[in-house]
Amino acid sequence: MRTAILAFSLLSAAMIAWTCSSGLTLDGRAAMMTHFVLGTATAILCTFVHVLIMFYLIGTGIDIREAVKDDASLSDRFVPLTREFKRRVFPLATLSTAFIVLAALMGGEVHSRIIPRVSDGLFPVREVAAWWIHGAVVLLAVVLNATAFVAELRVARDNRTVIDEINRVLGDAAPTAGSA
Repeated sequence: MRTAILAFSLLSAAMIAWTCSSGLTLDGRAAMMTHFVLGTATAILCTFVHVLIMFYLIGTGIDIREAVKDDASLSDRFVPLTREFKRRVFPLATLSTAFIVLAALMGGEVHSRIIPRVSDGLFPVREVAAWWIHGAVVLLAVVLNATAFVAELRVARDNRTVIDEINRVLGDAAPTAGSA
């Protein structure tokens, strides 16, 4: 799963970079529509990745609790780790999701105010007052998403280590085939 999280995180980062670069080089309606579509797709992808990771942690947390429920020492050792993993990821992933969606919504606001203002054939990107607010929200969303992706990758690694440790401990405690 860590490989999938890494792949989705890198894809999200590439989409964010592509969207930002297309926004910084706007020069006409076609470029604006490309930026608008990229922004929407990027917001959807980033939201998907963060929610996927949260559900992964919820699912593995349930599996870990189920695996160690019969051994109090294992339960005391591993169950708090599942809560710690969620504590390290959920607030940041939720905030990142909120800001990437807010950035997309602000982009839509800027876009909706640009269309009717084309009068002399020039593209009036800088005539719209809200473009800098959109840019500031995008910058914050980029920083939050980068921070969240790093935290999510670290927690996915730590989660895998815990699962491997539980499998090793429970595998050592399992009865062998010849003993009855």
